[in-house]
Amino acid sequence: MTRLPQPLRAIAFDWGGVFTEGTFDSRAHARLAELHGLDAADVLPVYLELMEGFEVGEFDMPEFHRCFQAAVGRTSTLAEFRATFLGAVREREAMYDLLASLPDDVPLAMLSNNSPELCDVVRDDPRMRKLRAFVFSNEIGVRKPDERAFAALSSALALPPAATVFIDDNSDNIAACERLGFVGLLLDTVPSFAARWHSLFPDLPLPPGFG
Repeated sequence: MTRLPQPLRAIAFDWGGVFTEGTFDSRAHARLAELHGLDAADVLPVYLELMEGFEVGEFDMPEFHRCFQAAVGRTSTLAEFRATFLGAVREREAMYDLLASLPDDVPLAMLSNNSPELCDVVRDDPRMRKLRAFVFSNEIGVRKPDERAFAALSSALALPPAATVFIDDNSDNIAACERLGFVGLLLDTVPSFAARWHSLFPDLPLPPGFG
């Protein structure tokens, strides 16, 4: 049986910015801008405002599409809009390698600000099969860094916050989880993350992609 440093028992991950290179939103809004023949800088505030509702399940993909078109004054088909949005992922292969390398007896989970349809793509990925729980903002109606999101993670793992390491690329989310008793592990740069990982988990080596 694998023993993590006490009192740690589980590891939880964000998705965007952790399993992706850069944030998902940074690519998605630029791709949607290109689809509609617009400047990415002009689309960004519209996109982010709509994502606030999309990521807490206020509307589905067709409604997101309709709202986006109305806001930018351009049209596209739902099929091409969906493909452009869902296709904005640029994977961080090293993180998938890390996930695959973790011992099977360590409980793993995900807490992600996510959206309808995209969350299904993430959850249904065979490489995510080691995760025991998925907590998506659009399914619980609240986004990080709200403490209710982290409470949902604890409930899904059936563990207290102090028993869980949470990995995120957003320093605000790390600060929020640490205030609640989680052990936060920031992924800002690969070298910094690797140093923090080795300090926290000296017996769990990182795959080659982390240097």
